[in-house]
Amino acid sequence: MRLFLLLALTFSTLNINAKLLDKIAAVVDDHIITKSMIDRVKKSLPIRQNISPFIYKQENFTDKEIAELFIRKFIIRSTLAEQGYVISDATVEKEIKRKEQRLGLSRADLIAFLKKNNTNFDEFFELNKEAIEFNHFNSVVIIPLISVSEQEIKNEFFKQNVNNKTVSYRYTLVDFSIDPSIVPKSKYAHFRKSMQSFQKGGPLPNEYGSIETSTLGDITADGLTEKLQRLLNKTQEGEFTQPIEMMGATHIFYVKTRDVVESSLYQQSKPQIRAKIYERKAKEVTKMWFEREKSNHYVKTY
Repeated sequence: MRLFLLLALTFSTLNINAKLLDKIAAVVDDHIITKSMIDRVKKSLPIRQNISPFIYKQENFTDKEIAELFIRKFIIRSTLAEQGYVISDATVEKEIKRKEQRLGLSRADLIAFLKKNNTNFDEFFELNKEAIEFNHFNSVVIIPLISVSEQEIKNEFFKQNVNNKTVSYRYTLVDFSIDPSIVPKSKYAHFRKSMQSFQKGGPLPNEYGSIETSTLGDITADGLTEKLQRLLNKTQEGEFTQPIEMMGATHIFYVKTRDVVESSLYQQSKPQIRAKIYERKAKEVTKMWFEREKSNHYVKTY
């Protein structure tokens, strides 16, 4: 015990003025992520963004964000290994040679280029391996969890063109004529919520059984009042409008369907809208997947 204390004291004395060379930033399973590893990524970020823009998407990263990229890399590698998918060195080498041929570079040229861009061949090799793994992971794990419906595309199109007077709509509306004695203003929110459930197959509350309804099918916006048009522009398909005073009575409309009368603009916009929604969903799904998967691994950040 005395010997141990003596050695510890000696070591402490020798290192009292020593500079901290490195420190642990995070741990995932049996992998240690150090501050120097994070600094290396920052130093070589431009070339990483060029090689793997789908991983290094941001212009700049904090230390914490880079540590998270390392954590995700090791979790992806572990997940793929469990599925029997392991990237061999030969596969990575084949991909690197393909890039050399496409760019007309020799191995010496490549190494010189990497050196000028603050990296080396070992890091380049690992980066290519990481990219291959990420692409496969995205294909077999994330993409099957994402779907973009026609309705979502339509709703996004409507949002983007809410003030576009060249876009005309065709509606199927369910008109609810509100009797103030049955549905006072204080109960409008409850009424809409109850009717929303009813339109989707839920039971009709007894208190609303006597309310008059009528379905207005295949009507265009041109046939509606300007006030109602503005109200419908703010309401998505499958939702209820806010109350509106018409012909001496209060009405709430359920937007059963809404379609574009002239669909050329819609058809042209669909690919971009689908891509926008897909990208947003992919980001959300990926974040949720990693949050869940972390519980199956030892992850510690410092």
